[in-house]
Amino acid sequence: MQHSHAERKKDKNMKLRLLTALAILALPAEGLAWENGRELTEVIFSSVDTTGNGTLDFAEVTQLTQSIALSADTDANERLSLEEFMAWDFGFAYLARSEGRAADMALVKRVMFAVTDLDASKDIDARELRIGTRRDFDRADFDGNGVLSEDEFEQGWTPIVMLRAGQGS
Repeated sequence: MQHSHAERKKDKNMKLRLLTALAILALPAEGLAWENGRELTEVIFSSVDTTGNGTLDFAEVTQLTQSIALSADTDANERLSLEEFMAWDFGFAYLARSEGRAADMALVKRVMFAVTDLDASKDIDARELRIGTRRDFDRADFDGNGVLSEDEFEQGWTPIVMLRAGQGS
């Protein structure tokens, strides 16, 4: 049976979403010991550092943001709605809720969405995600060497800075 290009792409996206979701689900198992956003940030950094060299290059950060988008895109339309964006969590929203800061986290996530939704279309597409990833990476690369140290990731990568602020750490 011959499948159309669209069907093959949908099937591939479904497989990628499943693999991404399974990989991301591995984080909360470690997160049972998370006491704060710093510990969670360390777990995220080490899981994204696929080369194991203690730094993140742009490709690794791009893979992270694409994996997040893929796993959050529940309707598989290759765009993130505000609802999808708000529902996805690394674990910071969980920490915020446990500290009575759910409203703070919701506000932070709305701001993050608005900053990334460059055309104010009420969804984030692949182009906006690429632009945001580049902007956030360059902002965090304090020393300009083309990679992010763990400190740069924690203290300068906008999504981590904002999520930790909403969580309270």
